[in-house]
Amino acid sequence: MSPEWLMHEGRVIATSLVLSHPEQLARLRLSCPQAAEVAVVTGDPAFDRMLASIPLRDLYRDALGIRGTQRLVLVSSTWGPASLYGRQPNLVQRLRAALPLDDYQVAVALHPNTWSAHSPWQIRRWLEACTRSGVIVFPADEGWRAGLVAADLVIGDHGSVTFYGASLGRPVLLAECPNDIVDPTSAIGKFLDVAPLLHRTDPLRLQVENALASGLSSELQEIAELTTVTPLKSHFLLRTEFYRLLNLAEPGAPAEASALPIPAVTAGNAATQSVQVTLNHEDGALRATVVRLPAELLLRGRPSNTNTHLAVSTNEPSETALQLADVIVHEEPGDTMTWIARTLASLPGAAVSTRPSIDGSWIIGTRDGHRVQLDCSGVSGFVLASTALAWVAAGNPLCSLPEHIDLLLGGARYEITATITVCP
Repeated sequence: MSPEWLMHEGRVIATSLVLSHPEQLARLRLSCPQAAEVAVVTGDPAFDRMLASIPLRDLYRDALGIRGTQRLVLVSSTWGPASLYGRQPNLVQRLRAALPLDDYQVAVALHPNTWSAHSPWQIRRWLEACTRSGVIVFPADEGWRAGLVAADLVIGDHGSVTFYGASLGRPVLLAECPNDIVDPTSAIGKFLDVAPLLHRTDPLRLQVENALASGLSSELQEIAELTTVTPLKSHFLLRTEFYRLLNLAEPGAPAEASALPIPAVTAGNAATQSVQVTLNHEDGALRATVVRLPAELLLRGRPSNTNTHLAVSTNEPSETALQLADVIVHEEPGDTMTWIARTLASLPGAAVSTRPSIDGSWIIGTRDGHRVQLDCSGVSGFVLASTALAWVAAGNPLCSLPEHIDLLLGGARYEITATITVCP
């Protein structure tokens, strides 16, 4: 809000200068008094649409594939070399690799200028490993606002999206904090001074968990209130100003914020997964605790933990992934029995393969010819096949699986029903 941006040859360029909060007007009066004479405080229409959308939060989470107790971590980056993505382009993948799939979903929103400067093709290419790990990538134009409403935690930089997250009451972590390029007296400047930092060398999962447990501090809440002084009234105030400039009477219909569209972007399954299964078999009851992590960063070496399996999807797997896989998962139904046998024969390193039958039940097979059908609503074949593999790895034949298995996955409990199909 300096004169060099607002004035030309001693005259204010704008006929009307729209601000979102009186604190901006106060700073404008100090930096460029002439421009303050045409300024009007109208609030923030982008933020008002987010406020109007809060009652639809669960719908946005459903559309993004957020299940049950999963937490959505939204990574936001503004544009330029000092931005989060400019300085830490691998942070999104590192976060996804550190956070269990069934406990957390990760999404990324890059500034439209980043998409424009490098091209959508290049951005998608750079983020390919992220999308293969199940990360939601919001397009440049729409989706990020619904993502903010749906989010549980925002990790960002000095961009407005991070500040909007705090304004919606979401806890935030600053991955980048370039104070030298932001007015220290502005709302963003004050925000950068007190917001907690995400440290590069500390464990990411612990920092995420601590931020979620701590929530948004009262100090940050107070600063975040500088987003707008007229919540849900900006559309009315803006229309009044527009029609004043046009010297026309306003329409009789009310001008109000509309809720955001349901996001059309979703995440697929991580193509390669490191799955750790802990079995507890007591009093005839089998309990399985499953933790899954994306394995894109682990493909150069097999995990050392004997309870950890590498499960690989048939959806464009790499050669390395196929050769290292313990479990092969095909997610489209078909001739399951024939496919399982042929897949295990062609990949001698794999111990288990699985594919759903036409009715949606997952058929699990081992190379000794044993086949079982596992049913568990809302649970993927990655989990079911890895549970079966853990049972076999413990020295049990696949066909001896108990009829009912108590499954703990991402803080939720499920029941797997096992039906023996082939037992040589």
